[in-house]
Amino acid sequence: MKRYVCLILLFLLGAEGVFSQKRPMKLDDCKLWRSVDQIQLSENGKWVVYNYRALYRQDLDTTYIYNVQTGETICKAGLSNFSFMANGKLLKYEKKEEGDDSGRPSVYTLNLLTQQEKQWAKNIFLVPIKGTDMAYYVQYKPTGKADFTFVNLLTGEEQCIEDINTFGQVEAGRLLYSVADSLKSTLYLWEKGRKTQVGEVPGYIASIANPDAKGCGTLSCASTYDTRFDVTSIYTYDLNKCICSKLLSYQDITGLPEGTKVSSMSRLINSKTQLLIDLEPLAYPQVERETDQVNLELWIWDENISPRRSFKRSGFDASKYDKYVYDIATGECFTLPTKGLSSLAFPQGEDVKGCIAFDATPWYKESDWTMSPNDDVYYIGMNGEKKKLASHGKYGLSWSPDGTKVLLYDPALKAWRLIDMATGSDRDLTTGKLPYPVYEEEHDYSFDAAPYGVAHWNPDNHTVVIYDRYDLWSLDVKGEKAPVCLTQGKGRKELITFRKAEHPVSSRDKLYLEGFDEKSKTKGLYLLAGKNLRDMAVDSQSNLVVKANTDNGKVVLWTKEDYGERDFWVSDLTLRNPKRVTDSNPQVKDINWGTTRLYTWTNLEGKKNEGILFLPENYREGQSYPVIVLFYEKMSQELNSYRLPEYSSATIDIPWFVSNGYIIFCPDISYRIGAPYESCYNAVISGVEQLVKDGIADKERIGINGHSWGGSQTAWLVTRTNIFKCASPCSAVTDQVADYLMLRGTGQPNMYFEEDAQGRLGKTLWEDRELYLENSPVMHADKIHTPLLIFHGEKDTSVRIYQGMALYFAMRRLGRPAWLLNYRDVGHQMGGDAECRDFMQRLIGFFDYYLKDAPMPEWMKGDNNK
Repeated sequence: MKRYVCLILLFLLGAEGVFSQKRPMKLDDCKLWRSVDQIQLSENGKWVVYNYRALYRQDLDTTYIYNVQTGETICKAGLSNFSFMANGKLLKYEKKEEGDDSGRPSVYTLNLLTQQEKQWAKNIFLVPIKGTDMAYYVQYKPTGKADFTFVNLLTGEEQCIEDINTFGQVEAGRLLYSVADSLKSTLYLWEKGRKTQVGEVPGYIASIANPDAKGCGTLSCASTYDTRFDVTSIYTYDLNKCICSKLLSYQDITGLPEGTKVSSMSRLINSKTQLLIDLEPLAYPQVERETDQVNLELWIWDENISPRRSFKRSGFDASKYDKYVYDIATGECFTLPTKGLSSLAFPQGEDVKGCIAFDATPWYKESDWTMSPNDDVYYIGMNGEKKKLASHGKYGLSWSPDGTKVLLYDPALKAWRLIDMATGSDRDLTTGKLPYPVYEEEHDYSFDAAPYGVAHWNPDNHTVVIYDRYDLWSLDVKGEKAPVCLTQGKGRKELITFRKAEHPVSSRDKLYLEGFDEKSKTKGLYLLAGKNLRDMAVDSQSNLVVKANTDNGKVVLWTKEDYGERDFWVSDLTLRNPKRVTDSNPQVKDINWGTTRLYTWTNLEGKKNEGILFLPENYREGQSYPVIVLFYEKMSQELNSYRLPEYSSATIDIPWFVSNGYIIFCPDISYRIGAPYESCYNAVISGVEQLVKDGIADKERIGINGHSWGGSQTAWLVTRTNIFKCASPCSAVTDQVADYLMLRGTGQPNMYFEEDAQGRLGKTLWEDRELYLENSPVMHADKIHTPLLIFHGEKDTSVRIYQGMALYFAMRRLGRPAWLLNYRDVGHQMGGDAECRDFMQRLIGFFDYYLKDAPMPEWMKGDNNK
């Protein structure tokens, strides 16, 4: 009897352990997961509003209104297009009424303090006036006129201005608008309920520019309302003197090319003394296709642009003309020598001393085999001076706030050059002055490395702040002082990449930085105040990123993210004592989820290699697991990135496979030009072998999966090793020779991909045929003894379906197990939910069969086995 009691007790204890375990994900659990779709913090920091979106269902019918002070959440159903108004006192949204078949939702505002809801007329669109309790709406009439209404959102008081034609930017209780009749337009100022006539102009005022600090601005005018998009003159107005004066008339501008006119996009520059002219045609020609015309596309061997390239110009081509500037005082129109230059870069402000011009024309032809067209760069001064600054490269620009200077990144020098726009003089600001490169140090492509970039210009224009790999450097524009490392070398010393944070917004004396720690792979918030750099919020296990904040910085909305979650929190700027706002996926508490681990080993080149291990939540040290290798260039920086479970669109879904007992291994790959696949072998195979040595991977249960570039390498790896029990190359290039000569959907030949981009071969097919053959999996298919599940979409315009078929037919001819999933209506990766779900089911069946000894799925057996 005691024996039975003991057995019963053991059973109950065991049952308790079983029932307390979290369950693995099921296929359709993907439908349960959701992410925050829209989220906003009110200006006063008292409220947060958000909703969720799920991948496979509409989940936007509930809006959540979170009270920052109390932590309570109000739920509202059926809302859309929400936003805060009245400095955060109101929430505006749209809601469709029951029984209303008009299709147009009603507009509501909710007083967040009293919870009183107000319905507005359907035909109005409320526009908030920042920093006030006011908004406005405009009701347009068939006559071309409109009624403009100011409204106090809290009291409901309205002030209406009827029958206006044009209005400018709205400020608190202040509006500039015009009223037109058949002969003239009258400009009015409406301020605090009082109307003042500013002046009259002939014709129709098409647009009203904001007044400057002195109350002066400009009016763009057309002849009539019907021609309002064809500006013919510019007038000025003075709010203090209440006068409008003619500045210039486009008809007085002579010397323009035949068949062109001044475009409405032209703008005043240099204290409104000159007009920088954009040209447009007097009339666009009507092209009529001949009914008996042969549908022929002529390709000529030495034409500058190959026929299918998408960047061919169509319509009016301004690059065929010089740039024109009209001097208002003298009435003269002078030219800038820009004819033939493919693009022009002028500063955005009023102060224009010249432009930087780019010309890709000499290099268009080679863009068939380079990643993107190279440029020649020119300085063009307002005096007509034209000087070539650099040739045949990919350049970066950063303008000073006043437009008088510009930084040009020169890839040939690997340096930032300072161009004085008044004189055209330039000076190297970084070569020999900084101890570290200003370009991407780990760049492993054939084309030139890009710069790390410019953080900002200081408002005084005396200094500009640039990045190296880790730190921020202040450069003296005058060249009188040595560069200063603002972050005091902490970034390089501690392997933290500092970059200017989008939020909170930095000020003159406070620079907020986002720091990415290469050791922990996490993002945190830092503050640089004067010479003091300190941690504001850093977590070695999670990414902490500020998404919004109040102007005074007292309330901050931010995300905490790791593999397990990504939700929003509120706190002060220290991010301490936070309150959780969202709980996107509470169901994860009942599911065996997983963890991530940074895995480090020595690769076959004797170098340190990193990667991510995705481990089941119930992972036990010392126990070997089935492993799927999944990779794409470098992924370790995503160690703490949240991953939403979803049906497979290109590769296996990591969360699902981890939840179901697999370990996923994502190794980083550093490439050598001319040996991309060997580089992959060195990293991936060494990592897999180390996993086996460490007892993590069961050497008899290792699979591999990759998509696109990762798929190509997957297909190649199995020609070199039998370490994998099975492999699934997806949308993969398998024949480098054929791919090199194929045309992409963009019209660009794939030559660029193999020579200059991810292919990284660095040579033409005819310079090294063996290189292309050696890196073509189909040429070595006889060495493949690994069963393959090949996925391809027949409408793939990046990697043509032939590539997947070629590998399949090679395996078929050799009598080796291979399955091809050719989705007829799919492109480079899956689109529709049905296809994604089907693909995921087949991936699960394939890997479970080879790595978990599950029964072979019926679809793998074929007709001969049914």
